[in-house]
Amino acid sequence: MTYVEFLSNAKPLLNLYGGKCSNLIKMINLGINVPPGIVVNTRAFKKFLEHSSKIEKIFKKFSIDFKPKDVLNISKEIKNLFIEAQIPPEILKEIKEAYDIMCKNLGEKVSFSVRSSANIEDSTEFSFAGQAESYLNIINFEEIINSIKNCWISLFNPSALLYLLKIRKSKKSFLLKDLQMAVIIQEMINSKISGVLFTVNVINNSKNEILINSTWGLGETITSNLVIPDLIILNKNEFKIIKMVIGEKEKMSILNPKDSFTTLKATEKNLKEVCSLTKSQLFQLYKIGLKLEKSLNYPQDIEWAIEEDNIYILQSRPITTLREGKTQ
Repeated sequence: MTYVEFLSNAKPLLNLYGGKCSNLIKMINLGINVPPGIVVNTRAFKKFLEHSSKIEKIFKKFSIDFKPKDVLNISKEIKNLFIEAQIPPEILKEIKEAYDIMCKNLGEKVSFSVRSSANIEDSTEFSFAGQAESYLNIINFEEIINSIKNCWISLFNPSALLYLLKIRKSKKSFLLKDLQMAVIIQEMINSKISGVLFTVNVINNSKNEILINSTWGLGETITSNLVIPDLIILNKNEFKIIKMVIGEKEKMSILNPKDSFTTLKATEKNLKEVCSLTKSQLFQLYKIGLKLEKSLNYPQDIEWAIEEDNIYILQSRPITTLREGKTQ
């Protein structure tokens, strides 16, 4: 296929698959448990842009020079043009073929996560974290196509364009047309426990500690700051719990039982009062964190999910916010 590749067959090529997807491919090659899926590569994004003369014109208009005051107008204009434009049939055909294979292999009741993977995302040079969109529990092909287009659109939302201006201060030659977006479509993990693991304690900057945030249900309640999660700090040199704080975990994000996307519900009282992770699960996460930091040669920010006691790694990216200077 020209525009679509299965993650298990792909190579970690930043310009073709973006940062997030390239990191997923690296993890698959390391034997890490990653949800199966496909990637719609940056060739599809470029083809979509070429297919719309109006989008090409706006890129030429703003590629050379735009300022912070222009951002809202640029973002709105691009979004409207993306919504109007049609995805070329040859791209739709490949996505449908891969989608049908996934449904056959994973079962009729499978749902998917659709996530953006920009070429300036999740590298040691650029973070871009939280700028582009993700869509969870997508249950049919039409919604997948809409989500792909929305991921492309999110590359040009106001905060993303402001981030581009920040990049251009250090890389003068980086232009609007240099932004590229791949889109990852993976089996949706119906996680009972989810969270984030930092292979460095980002609170006190200690490289000798691992910090874990954990909660019940899907991890979007943590990444969207909707709950106070459990906090666990581990000794990095040997598996030992240094500190554990039980968070309130007020809400749970769960798969919508009747439709696409997710829904929130109140966490049961008995679950709010206990740690969401067992000691065995903590040890497994500890081992995964050490392996990824060593293999990827950089402190990692890792999103994970647990379904039926199986740990899945949803993404891993370098921690680019570590303070310079003395570490504990």
